[in-house]
This record gives sequence, structure tokens and C-alpha cells, in this order.
Amino acid sequence: MRYPIILLFVTGLLVSACGWNLNAPDDDNGGSDPGDGTPYFNNVSSTNLPGNRNFQTNTAKAVDINNDGNLDLVLAIGLQSNKILINDGDGLFGDQTSDRLTTQNLNSQDIAIADFNIDGNLDLFFPSEQNQSSELAINNGSGTFSDLSNRIPVAGNFTSATSLDFNNDGSMDLFIGNRGQNILLENSGNAFFNNQTSQRLPQILDATFDIAVGDITGNNLPDLLATNEGPNIVLINTGSGFFSNQSANRIPYINAIEESQDITLADIDRDGDLDIYYGNTGFQENANPQDRLLINDGQGFFSDQTSDRLPTISTNTFDAEFADFDNNGDLDLIIGNYNGGLRILINNGSGYFSDQSTNWLPENFTPPVMDIEVADFNGDNLLDIYVAARNGQDQLLLQKDRN
Repeated sequence: MRYPIILLFVTGLLVSACGWNLNAPDDDNGGSDPGDGTPYFNNVSSTNLPGNRNFQTNTAKAVDINNDGNLDLVLAIGLQSNKILINDGDGLFGDQTSDRLTTQNLNSQDIAIADFNIDGNLDLFFPSEQNQSSELAINNGSGTFSDLSNRIPVAGNFTSATSLDFNNDGSMDLFIGNRGQNILLENSGNAFFNNQTSQRLPQILDATFDIAVGDITGNNLPDLLATNEGPNIVLINTGSGFFSNQSANRIPYINAIEESQDITLADIDRDGDLDIYYGNTGFQENANPQDRLLINDGQGFFSDQTSDRLPTISTNTFDAEFADFDNNGDLDLIIGNYNGGLRILINNGSGYFSDQSTNWLPENFTPPVMDIEVADFNGDNLLDIYVAARNGQDQLLLQKDRN
């Protein structure tokens, strides 16, 4: 996750979990008590992660680095070398950074993962803040990486990045969030990038905290979305990878500062289109920290249904992820708070969420969350959780088999 400059001065105040209620039908297919009163997740951080795990991680991504069928972890680290943690298959991770990745002490904020040079191997891009060069790591084919950062033609105060093929030429391009004009880089097909920002993006000078890519209009073209210090924006792909700012017509107006640190796209009501979840904070004066859920009408126009579908969530959300935790076919929600802790909300099947955190999470589990990565790390077909913490140690929760 990305964070505003003010957070460098914010202490990690820990907030205990609170109970939430929602006037929506109960979920009969998941989230019930396992029978012995114990939570569904075990905290295995001390046994399954490296001993010194105070990494100052901004973002974590799960990916099979060494092609052994197990999901490893790539970590974007602030002002230190990024990290690669290799999974032994049982969710036990070892730090193999020095063997696989060139050591650089940049201020990496996020990770974009794609096969940029179309050789069948996944490569890594780490956007960096403080006008430093970003890091482009090209996979040599064995899960070791060469530094080809000189192929990135721009530097800036980058906060986030994601890959996409915006011009439908078969190669993966880059959309980069910036404190200033966001950036669109076109891939020539062999991991050489050229800056197409001025030709393809409208000029919007703002501090972007997070970005997302998805076809929100249903026309099979990728659209771009960003959360900002100012108004959040929606850029619609008008064809061939040219984007138009249509935010005012598509997102409901909110009469308050919306300091959104996170944006997540998911089909939460199972109607075949992408809805929007904004994870909000209240660090600015008069900012409304309530997270927000916008429902898509199928053509990329959204209605605010927060009060109907979500409980009160106002503890400075830095990341939110949708995943089917209870294996009933719909997307549940996990929320990470910078002030400390996680929340797990279970979907009733129609996109209404109730808090069932106490059933799922260990008691007094309150790390200062920067980012969450949900994946099956130990191969048991149950989703697990990696928590990237700032001003604290990273954490790993493995889900227990309840059958």
C-alpha cells in the first residue's frame, strides 16, 4: 500500500477489534463457529517467516518465482532492498533475496508483475518515491533477476503500479501512480518502455495513493482508476488505449474529503460487472474515514450503497482484498487498518457484508497494516493471509482445515 507523507510522523496506535452489525441476511454457508471456539486462522509468523521480519514492507505479492508450483512472496521495501521469500510448499518461507535479486536501497512502494519481455517468465517492476529510479527486474528463467532499470524512461514520486495491455498489442505495459501526473508506459514487446503519458492520459496533477485497472464499462477495454489526495478519478478507455476523464459522471459525489488509500475492483454482487471498494482514512482535517462501496449498473455508472451493504469501517483502511474465505462461491472481504488489525466481513451471497472477525482471526491480532496478500501458501486449498506491517513485523496467518 501507499501512504501520504504525513504518515511518516504517525505512530502505530493499536486499536482493539470492535463488533459490527449489519441489517442484512446472515450467511448460512460460512463464518459459523468451528465448534471448539478457536479462530479459523493460526498465527505462524514466528515459525514460518524469517527471524528478523521487521522489513518495513509497503506491498507484498504472491507469485511462483522458481516455478516449483508453490507461491512465494515478493516484498516492496521502503529505503532498503526489496525482498524475495521462497516457499518450501508448506508455507515455510526463507529469505533468498541475495541469491535472486540485485540489492538496491530505493524507496519501493508497490510491485507490478508480468512477463514484460514475452519469454514465458514473470518479471518485476518496483515503482519508487523521492524521484529515484524505479527498479525493473527481468527474470533470467530460473527465478533469478537481472537489473534492467535503465529501460524505464521516467522517475518521480511513484506510489503504485500495475501492468496492463492498454493498446492490445500482446505486450504488457505499465500504469504508474504518482504524486503529480500519473504515468503510462508503452512496452515495445521486449521490455523496452516509452512514455505515452501526454498522448494518452488527460493531465491531472494530484497526489495518487493507489490505482486499479479493469473493464468497468463492459466493452472489453481496460479502464484506469485512481485514488487521490483530491477527488478520486475514473479514466475510461475510449479505444486503442486513449483515456478520458469521466469521473464526474460515473462516481457519486461525496460532500466530504475522501482520503482513499486503497481501491479494489470486484464483482461483489455476482451480476457480471466490476464494483468499486474505496478504503478510506481520516488523516486530513474533515476527511471522512468511512470505507465506501459503489455498485456498477453494468455500464460503468456507480451508485453508492455503502450504508446498505457495509458496517461502519472508519479505522484508516490501507488495504482491502476480496476473496472467497468460506468457499461458498461468493467474494468475502478482508480489511487491513494502519491503526492496527484486520477485519473479515462475510458476504451473504448478494453482496451484503457482516463482520465475523472474531470467528476467523486470532485474539488481539493488531499489526499496523500496510498491505494484505491473500493466497493458498501451504497447498491445502484454503486461503491464507500475509500481512505487510509498517513500524512492526510482517505476519503470516494460515487457515485451519475445519472438516
